[in-house]
Amino acid sequence: MKEVVIVGGGIVGLCCAWHLHEAGLKVSIIDKGDFSAGCSFGNSGMIVPSHFIPLASPGMISKGLKWMFSKGSPFYIRPRLKLELAQWLWQFYRSADKKHVLESALLLRDMHIEGREFYRQLNTSSGFGFHFENKGILMMYQSTSGEHEEVETAEMAYELGIEANVLSSEALNAIDPGIKMNVRGAVHYPGDAHLAPQELMQQMIAQLLNSGVEFIGLTEVMKIEDKGKNDAEIHLQNKNSIHAKHVIIAAGSWSGMLMKKSGYKLPMQDGKGYSMTIHQPPGMPTIPAILTEARVAITPMGGHLRVAGTLEISGMDQRVNPHKIKSILSAASSYYPELKISDPGPAWYGYRPCTPDGMPYIGHLRKDSSIILATGHAMMGLSLAPATGRIVRDIILGKLMIDIGGKFNTRRFV
Repeated sequence: MKEVVIVGGGIVGLCCAWHLHEAGLKVSIIDKGDFSAGCSFGNSGMIVPSHFIPLASPGMISKGLKWMFSKGSPFYIRPRLKLELAQWLWQFYRSADKKHVLESALLLRDMHIEGREFYRQLNTSSGFGFHFENKGILMMYQSTSGEHEEVETAEMAYELGIEANVLSSEALNAIDPGIKMNVRGAVHYPGDAHLAPQELMQQMIAQLLNSGVEFIGLTEVMKIEDKGKNDAEIHLQNKNSIHAKHVIIAAGSWSGMLMKKSGYKLPMQDGKGYSMTIHQPPGMPTIPAILTEARVAITPMGGHLRVAGTLEISGMDQRVNPHKIKSILSAASSYYPELKISDPGPAWYGYRPCTPDGMPYIGHLRKDSSIILATGHAMMGLSLAPATGRIVRDIILGKLMIDIGGKFNTRRFV
């Protein structure tokens, strides 16, 4: 019997493995891929204490109604007759209130800060160097409504102890000299950071392999049979099975489907996102930014620029939507008129695991279960992964007792 098996080799699974291995536990990671691709490789690379508002918030309802049926919009739901989608949308609607935002903000802030400090320290360790930089991010806006929204968020950030500086278009010249920006202004969050996620992933995998963590790739988990505390049977696609004392579900957008096959309901929708990585384009900014009206992220990564965006609830649709790609690139040139992207190259896409209240599932599936969930981080998996791994470690070591009881979000940690 194995001690700990992690299902999913993305950044959340790796951070769980990192903390558990440091605590002296024997860890195995299973993934249906070969540990060389996925959302953890192609995301915007941002570590964001400024993002303390969960996806399910009052503002997303009004924006979603406006955006959701437009193919070029930042948020799009592909219409389809699916009961699970209808239930998810209803739960999202019920969760999106001010009370939920206030209850979630402190926890998200602290988890993001923990993630930033973890990566800061890791970047200076032997065998690591993934372009971690603590330059903050700019929340840039072109409209008066965008300005109102971002200034309001900045005021809330200030109350939470997060530094937020409201800048005019003229003041932005001092932040990123020589870069022309077609904006009304921006909020600068100097406590935010960024890194090159593909390099982080490669280096973490190499270090974990060298330290004795077992990696089992190209192996799909079909279902998990929970036999109670300290015993689970993991059924694999080749009809073999593995027994483990603890099983951690960190399979991202596939977590919901896996748990459904295992006999459990875990509300989850995929949020497809796209990114393009361009080598040193002319007019490339040096400070990461989110173009708020377009919901597009711009991140310098060493000698490259990553442009990423959109949230497309598409039912794991594997088609590349040309309307999305066009909208992302158009937004980049609109906010940065001197940014020249003549050849963006092939578009990457990946699926972000979205829970109906915008908060991750972390904790035992039920009382006396051998299954622990560590999934549902939506667009913030990279930033929240280190804290998630530490929480999972503390659960297994008996320092935290968390039973999600079929529905859980991290507000219960408060």
